[in-house]
Amino acid sequence: MQRVKGTLRRGTLVGKYRLEARIGRGSFAEVWRAKDTVERRSVALKVAHPDVVAEWGRAQVEHEARIAVRLQHPNIVATRNADWIEGRFVMATDLATTHLDAYPKARRSARVALGVVRDAAAGLAYAHARRIMHRDLKPENILILPDGHAAICDFGVSRFAKGASATYTEAGTLGFIAPEQAYGRPGLGSDVFSLGLIAYELFTGVRPSWPFEWPPEGHAKFVSKLPAPVRKVIHKAMEFEPSRRYPDGVAFHEALEAAVRQVEESERPAPRRRRRRRQAAAPSPLKLQADLFRRVHGRALGMRYGCRQCGGPIAEAMSWCPWCGAGDQSFLDVTSYPLACPECERGVRPEWRFCPWCYEGRFESNGRAPRPDPRATRSCARRGCNGQLQPFMRYCPQCKRKPGRPWSHPDLPDRCTRCRWPVSRRYWHFCPWCRRRQPEAGRS
Repeated sequence: MQRVKGTLRRGTLVGKYRLEARIGRGSFAEVWRAKDTVERRSVALKVAHPDVVAEWGRAQVEHEARIAVRLQHPNIVATRNADWIEGRFVMATDLATTHLDAYPKARRSARVALGVVRDAAAGLAYAHARRIMHRDLKPENILILPDGHAAICDFGVSRFAKGASATYTEAGTLGFIAPEQAYGRPGLGSDVFSLGLIAYELFTGVRPSWPFEWPPEGHAKFVSKLPAPVRKVIHKAMEFEPSRRYPDGVAFHEALEAAVRQVEESERPAPRRRRRRRQAAAPSPLKLQADLFRRVHGRALGMRYGCRQCGGPIAEAMSWCPWCGAGDQSFLDVTSYPLACPECERGVRPEWRFCPWCYEGRFESNGRAPRPDPRATRSCARRGCNGQLQPFMRYCPQCKRKPGRPWSHPDLPDRCTRCRWPVSRRYWHFCPWCRRRQPEAGRS
């Protein structure tokens, strides 16, 4: 592989990116503001240090990049591209305005500071729900985007930090790491401790040095800036003992949002008594059709969920709503399966190698033979494959092959004219498998 000789300079063209100014240098990479000459937009370009790649190997560096690309959340800095360009490993991310350590507005305003902490907690909860730990939360890794929201950056790359540095250890950044993380036993709760310390320093200007006793230095300012319910949540996040702390970012985020809602409700003025009650609007014909279909056929078809757009009943296997045609349905928090596909957010079983509902879902095999699936009604038609297919699966969960023939169901008497899968033209307006609009056939 041919490598670029010499150091990077302003004006250097790295692939399609033209370097404009170096904005930072860390243990993993140096960061440049760069211009994407094809898409005509500014990005933050991280160019990995050659010694990091040499020490950890190409496969490990690419693995961490794949983790970063998978994290798609408003409060996590989006990775737009990760590639080898002229012998250098580069990652292009959204360009931020500044980072939290250089954002004085958050230190002057408790309202702005709380908004930053809530944004960071939301991003951390999203990553922890997918069992991805940050390991190096610090103010420099919380960026402020142009719209004023905060987003966490550098997921995954902190494990490449050098242990010989005076600032970094292989477990994180001194001053913000949890005690158990410093001793080489990090967990999801370690990220919560780091974010708790960041929040306390943001509100008080003081960073407690552990082991510290409560209340630490700066507590009077902490009390003056935050209401009691929010202080209680941050206090628990900073607990020295992991067993007394929130176990992960999901629990911390839920507790913080509940505390903020409690404060907002206590400050909200009592509603005025209405003199007349408004007459409820008559239900639409579409809602009447959907409610009737749910009562008659919903249980047999597993239509126990509501469409995100129209509220009509849908099943987890459906790609589109049969009532309004809306897609991008999420079952992440309501699925009856033990796991969820990170691509389409539909339920999956642990022994599946591929998501049977979308084309993108691909999982690490646990090495076990697939257990009998009680919901399966077919076997995969590929010779030698032991895949079991549930009704309306689009792909085999073991080999990704499409079903050999269209599905059928006794509660769906008609066929879509495009995909030939079963539909109900009497009720449905769209095919939930291919989104083809269905002709009217005496709908109720």
